[in-house]
Amino acid sequence: MKDNVHKKVGILGGSFDPIHYGHINIAQSAYEEYQLDEVWFIPAGHSPNKEESAMTPAVQRAEMTQLAIANYPYFKLSTIEIDAAETSYTYRTLEKLDESFPQYQFYFIMGADSLDYFEHWFHPEIICQHAVLLVAVRDDMNLDEINQKISVIHSLFPADICTIKSGITPVSSTKIRQRTALGQNLDACACPEPVKEYIRAHGLYRYI
Repeated sequence: MKDNVHKKVGILGGSFDPIHYGHINIAQSAYEEYQLDEVWFIPAGHSPNKEESAMTPAVQRAEMTQLAIANYPYFKLSTIEIDAAETSYTYRTLEKLDESFPQYQFYFIMGADSLDYFEHWFHPEIICQHAVLLVAVRDDMNLDEINQKISVIHSLFPADICTIKSGITPVSSTKIRQRTALGQNLDACACPEPVKEYIRAHGLYRYI
């Protein structure tokens, strides 16, 4: 943890293709449980893990994200990864943010399922140098196993890891895309109404 912190900022990355209430709720829980000043939503740019041609264009994913968070004054959109020319790796993003905002304490929000293979990410030790990890735990997960995993990571490199106790919503972007492609009613999808309207207006996900 840094000294003389001027602002506590949560970081939530993802493809947001599309953004949904699962993303919103986990950000809200992190904001409340750790008294954050803001949460920044960072749509993926050139993802190392996904085929970019299969993703909705970055500008549209960013626009949907902005629509989804517009009513939350403490949620912000950052296009730092979209604007970058190189492949988007979390450690690079956090290095840039820490350099630009040295008096901010960053909190990287992630799911407990990602924690299971966190040591295999690109430079996880650098991620932990620049941010506290906030790990979202679902009700059906074994907390003892998660704590054991945290202990393993602590044995590999210094890391400040905390858990988020609430806010997990069982919804996925994949299911929303599939429903849209099948012509099913978007009203049943757990995403904000402005996002649904954007999907309809732009004809997204019809031909996947």
